[in-house]
Amino acid sequence: MSDQKIQDQEPPIQGAKLLKRAIEQFRQLESIGVERDVAGNRKLLYSHYAGLVLLSLFNPAMQSVRGLTDASKLRKVQKLIGNQKVSVGSFSESVRVFDPEHLRVIFEQALESSPAAITGAGPRRNIPEQIPDQLLERLRIADSSALRALPQIVEAVSTEANGKWRLHLQFEPLPGTPAKLELRPDETGGDDDERVVLAKNLVAGRVYVGDRGYEKYSLFHEIVTAKSDYIIRGQSSRPATVLESRTLDNEARIARVISDQIVQLSPSRSKPLNHTVRRVVIAGRSQGRVRTDRSNSEEIILLTSLVDVPAHVIAAIYELRWSIELFFRWLKHLLGCQRLISCKSEGIGVQVYVALIAALILAGQTRGTVGKRAFNLICLYLQGWADDDELRAGLNAICRAAQKR
Repeated sequence: MSDQKIQDQEPPIQGAKLLKRAIEQFRQLESIGVERDVAGNRKLLYSHYAGLVLLSLFNPAMQSVRGLTDASKLRKVQKLIGNQKVSVGSFSESVRVFDPEHLRVIFEQALESSPAAITGAGPRRNIPEQIPDQLLERLRIADSSALRALPQIVEAVSTEANGKWRLHLQFEPLPGTPAKLELRPDETGGDDDERVVLAKNLVAGRVYVGDRGYEKYSLFHEIVTAKSDYIIRGQSSRPATVLESRTLDNEARIARVISDQIVQLSPSRSKPLNHTVRRVVIAGRSQGRVRTDRSNSEEIILLTSLVDVPAHVIAAIYELRWSIELFFRWLKHLLGCQRLISCKSEGIGVQVYVALIAALILAGQTRGTVGKRAFNLICLYLQGWADDDELRAGLNAICRAAQKR
């Protein structure tokens, strides 16, 4: 029997039907990045690259450039992604021409067509009802996460910037997706400081939410100049003159609001701020034993340009800031992004969006619950260690346990 007949009779990759839909969506990317290839020499297309990255998220043996290129030599992998073997050089070079934004569009399309029970692509989201939809759509949470401790960063990253990198992210809590991401050296001050990075990526019509690391009066000024607003946590030691104290209603007290004031900040420079600043102070949630020596340390001081939004809504918006922390944790530990396939910001963007698409695959199989046990079971299924009935039985058991909690 010929090799071709043997190949045609071989079954597809075990569990490939779980990935087929996503890989079919990647085919619309085939024309992206080939504009300069007038000679028609490019063999590794965007759709192939994204397909290989998707496979790597479910298989630890493929979570490196060498692992992916070795896997691309296998007939079953070639059949699934629609491409022949890929060299290390071709894989590493191709990412420069693949814009992650095209994958963002595919992810949003997949999210819209997902079952109603799937409300987002990360950890469980809990959006407070107090926040109006019109305001919720404007929210962007800003934060960054150090990557220097990740164990499998490729050699190029380790030699550049001494392996100390930071992923800067703008996260939209309503869809549960990143809106903007950038990889920069992990430095304090200068062009790589998280406040400078945010200032360079501002857009109009947003409400930027950040922790104390983003407290900088010049950043406040730039956000308002960009026709956006902010809610950023401040420090109690910052001097400010109270111009107006507002009466707290019952909803504000339930939200643990202590005070609501219009203030005049005292910038270190002579240039005044170009807008009215509001200071909302919230009592921290009591955790563990009461600390009598830190009576004010648990207060959360929020500085904002939103002067007309009710104080309890300001408090609810800041609670959403933790969704980006959960997203970082989920991204690193659940979907293999502890191992960066590329040191380029474009490559990391591709990996993030492919991971989000993979999360929808998981959520579709687990009724919206994305957890490590379900992820591990699906990985075993895709690697051929579990049959269809075992996968269904295992996922049903996990879903039942989640519903009881």
